[in-house]
Amino acid sequence: MAGTQPQPFGPDAPTDAFDGRSRWWWWIVVVAVAAVVVLLVLQPWSEHQTEPPPTDSPSSASDVPTGPSPTPSTTAAPPATAVPVPGAEAVFDEDSVGTLFVTDADLAAAVPAAADGVLPGIGPGELTWGLPEGSTIDPESCTTAVTIVAEEPDAFDARSSANDKLSWEQRVTVLADGDAARDAFRDLVTTVDACPTYAQVNLGIDGSRWTAEPAVEGLGAYPSIVQEITQDSEGQTLPAYRGHMLVGNTIVTWTATSLDTGANQDAALATLGDPSSLDAMVQARAQQAVEGLG
Repeated sequence: MAGTQPQPFGPDAPTDAFDGRSRWWWWIVVVAVAAVVVLLVLQPWSEHQTEPPPTDSPSSASDVPTGPSPTPSTTAAPPATAVPVPGAEAVFDEDSVGTLFVTDADLAAAVPAAADGVLPGIGPGELTWGLPEGSTIDPESCTTAVTIVAEEPDAFDARSSANDKLSWEQRVTVLADGDAARDAFRDLVTTVDACPTYAQVNLGIDGSRWTAEPAVEGLGAYPSIVQEITQDSEGQTLPAYRGHMLVGNTIVTWTATSLDTGANQDAALATLGDPSSLDAMVQARAQQAVEGLG
């Protein structure tokens, strides 16, 4: 039957059959071209950046920091300048050395045991420098704790005052100049630190023995030290304060001794005031002496 015969395919095939197959191949070409276009746009084989790089990203490897961020440099504060000591260049002599001694009025105002007044003892020029003839200090290395300097100074003077509660003695050792005084003061401080106990040995009479607490640096304008000492002499034990101060070309030494033998040591020392008030009294007198030199 004609309706069941297969349709020929080739040059002799009917035109309508060829046109249907031609349209089918055309759609394949169109789909292929579209796929190529999509691949060219998407480029799945290349790496994509999904968001813009940060504006502060380093532009190259050399811009990447390799260590901690530098901190702002600061200028170191200049070292504190040493405050000049008032009167460091002051020069005292035999005529002016007397102005360095505290007065009886100074004692009455600053020392409780002197409030009722004191009587003068050693006067100008009455005490010479050094140990009495035949006396020594034991141990010998502590000698300058008593004599202040090892060799006779350019000038020396002393004063004392007392009542039945208090003995006050002050000595001034005068050196050639400020440099000599500073060197001597340095040696004196070293000796004091190294001599917690020393004694004065005298020929034919009893001597004295001192036991000293460590020295404390004074707080005044002039370099100074103060220490608590106990003096054993002629069967009596007396508590005292002793101080040394550098003023210009001089070393000022003072000793305040309590004569209240009936009190314990703390109570006896309380009658002298405290070490800082005694140092302040001597410092104030020294300042007036320096100002008086002009």
